[in-house]
Amino acid sequence: MSRSYYEQRRKLGADWQKPGTPSQDLVPPDARLGNYQAINQMKVAGSFNELALRWDHLTPDQKRVHVTLLLKLFSNPVQDVAEAMKEWRELAQRQDIKGSVTASALQIVNPTTGKGANRAKANGLAIGNQDSFWLLELLKFFGFMEGAASLTVQDEEDRKTFTFLPRLIKFSMLEGMMKEFRTVFRSTTAVKLDILASLRFAQVFVHHYKTLFEQEIALPPWMPRDIVSLASGFDVAFYKHLGSAHATMNISTIGWPAWLRRLENLEQVEVAEAILDDQIQLIRLLRNSKGEEGAEEYELLHLYRDFLSGHDLNPFWEFTSLYSAYLMSAREKNRFVYIFTVQGLENLLMNNHSASLKAICEQEGFKHVANAIRQSTITAQYRRTQLGDRRYDTRYGLGQDLKRKAHRPAEFMEALGIFLQQYSEETEREEEKLSARLQRKLTPEDRHANNLRSNISEDDLKEIASLIDQYGSELICSMLIAFGYAQRSLKEDV
Repeated sequence: MSRSYYEQRRKLGADWQKPGTPSQDLVPPDARLGNYQAINQMKVAGSFNELALRWDHLTPDQKRVHVTLLLKLFSNPVQDVAEAMKEWRELAQRQDIKGSVTASALQIVNPTTGKGANRAKANGLAIGNQDSFWLLELLKFFGFMEGAASLTVQDEEDRKTFTFLPRLIKFSMLEGMMKEFRTVFRSTTAVKLDILASLRFAQVFVHHYKTLFEQEIALPPWMPRDIVSLASGFDVAFYKHLGSAHATMNISTIGWPAWLRRLENLEQVEVAEAILDDQIQLIRLLRNSKGEEGAEEYELLHLYRDFLSGHDLNPFWEFTSLYSAYLMSAREKNRFVYIFTVQGLENLLMNNHSASLKAICEQEGFKHVANAIRQSTITAQYRRTQLGDRRYDTRYGLGQDLKRKAHRPAEFMEALGIFLQQYSEETEREEEKLSARLQRKLTPEDRHANNLRSNISEDDLKEIASLIDQYGSELICSMLIAFGYAQRSLKEDV
């Protein structure tokens, strides 16, 4: 049933994975299906069932006593598990409760506690599972089912489990969000899983607030308005399939997109939705001509993952600089790749609460120079390959040439000046040709009708020099590359 359901949903297009997408009367499988599959694949169904049945066989009064025991255990920041186990033994003896006080600490809910030589003193070669208080193991399984999502890596039998790290959230809210998250979070490659886990959950978070704002429901005071106050992110456990079993290969943490603004109204929610849609499309389209991830894609994804979990834009600037060359190369081979939009970049930067970045973006000189880069790269390439227009040279590697000089302001200004001089010469040459053909001075309408480029003024260069003095050449260079390789709007042909 689940395979049929997802095959039919894929026919809805790329939006089928977005939270809130209508299912068109399709009956979805249980949202925890991936977790049940993990239990089955990692061959721990017997242990899982045994713990569940032990709890189920308790009377209501006995369950209350067990819950009280757990509350007492976790009321202290430093849990005395040995004392809790002692109290349980006494309880079991008094009420004739069957079963051992311990259970195996299984790798599926204890990724750092696998089977192996775990003795404190290595006086033998015997190996085996570690034991743990059975109530804690039951609690971990409950947390696994309600607060985690487990998926196989695309086209492999390796597995990743993403466990929610809460800060301030009601359990009912967590339960609903994780259910929605598991519905829209689908298998892909290992690095993309990390990135899309963060972005997809952020989508679920934003959609939850969108529903509240649309229904004009007053938000309770405790409810966080930004995602980083809700939780720290996901703990990620990577399990390598070794033929007959899975072994923990890596434990990591992926954070939320800290650049998402506080959601105070519906307008902010819609901006956040647009940003997340753009970023998810960008990541989904990162693949080579074989539909796989080669060395270039892998490096880009790692830079993006650093940006996603960090609280600064430096990894993003590294990403956009590298992506500029990747974009030009992919388009030359007629591969469809994502192109940033100026509005999308501005939204992303504004969400970083940086007034200085906004001030840079609003400078006319910055806009004009970024447009010159755009006209010489993605626009010139489009005109040549799609329209047969070869009037202007396509500057391959321009972003990398500028980036290499960015560490020294004087060298960067020299490299930028050489490019802009060549740009101006090309622009003026085409204007002179058209003017000679029309035998008159060109008007703005002439330039627009004949797709002529706008030129750069001396004031534009002065503004760039002033921005470099104020903010540094590396930041200005990175921003010029990012905006220069972005289209002005989705309707623009580039």
